[in-house]
Amino acid sequence: MKILGIDSSAKSASVAVVLDGTIFSEAYVNAGLTHSRTLAPMTGNALENAGIAPDEIDAFAVAVGPGSFTGVRIGTAFVKGLAQASGKPCIPVSALETIAYPLRSRECIAAAVMDARCGQVYSAVFEFSQGRCERITPDEALLITELAKKLKNRKLPVILIGDGAQMCYNKLADIIPGIILADEQIRYQRASSVALIAYEALSNGAEPVGAGELRPVYLRVPQAERELKNKEEKR
Repeated sequence: MKILGIDSSAKSASVAVVLDGTIFSEAYVNAGLTHSRTLAPMTGNALENAGIAPDEIDAFAVAVGPGSFTGVRIGTAFVKGLAQASGKPCIPVSALETIAYPLRSRECIAAAVMDARCGQVYSAVFEFSQGRCERITPDEALLITELAKKLKNRKLPVILIGDGAQMCYNKLADIIPGIILADEQIRYQRASSVALIAYEALSNGAEPVGAGELRPVYLRVPQAERELKNKEEKR
């Protein structure tokens, strides 16, 4: 099974090709360019480097959020276009699950956190133990103090991972004894994790969705909509 994975849920963007659970190629950029400029050439490079033609891809996986409203929207729209043109299915993947994925080989509590601005983080907590993955909390937007309550008194080491990990670590290190900050080289989401999660899901019987069913996931109303609502309420 050949899966093309896409992630543009944060500042960086990446594209990966996974064949039967093995990463064949991955393209990654974090140069501040808009994702609408980078995803198409990166996809071409990833396919070429993997030696796979576009029509050989069996399914498209994408991080549908939470994350940057613009990034999530661009990535989802890009995959919808690829799927519609090829008639192939899509697999939506949580950006937070993607962030936590590199810790699966550890015995730990993985707290995936993204900076959501406005004093909040997007977060999901997972327990990785004895080769099993258990989701402890849903994807949610919450204050760091609220996240602290979910991480206290855990039996396994708590590891913070994601672009909000350093910020959370600075505020929680004195509150949660032994809390760990993930190494920077694995801290941020990658398309290879998106594709691998999708491969595992399909292998376990999960049903993909059609291009028309693929939707971005927003845990908060976009800022533009909030500002418009505030202006209307003040009239």
